[in-house]
Amino acid sequence: MNTIKTSISIPNQVFQEAKDLSDNFSSLVTEALEEYIRKKKIDRAISSFGKLEERRKSSTAIVDGIRTDEGRDYTDRTD
Repeated sequence: MNTIKTSISIPNQVFQEAKDLSDNFSSLVTEALEEYIRKKKIDRAISSFGKLEERRKSSTAIVDGIRTDEGRDYTDRTD
């Protein structure tokens, strides 16, 4: 996985608690962001079901996108 270096501003107390819980702050932030992104994708997919408005993707494509996780494609069921 390619990485980038970036700066963020967070409250000092949050930073200190995070450092107390993990020796690797970057890994902790990465894990938290991955979980946040996963939840947002699920929320977006759930909120789109049952709506009649035009979508850029079909419901099947949205679900297939959710099922694809960390490079594993769960939608290919040919085996």
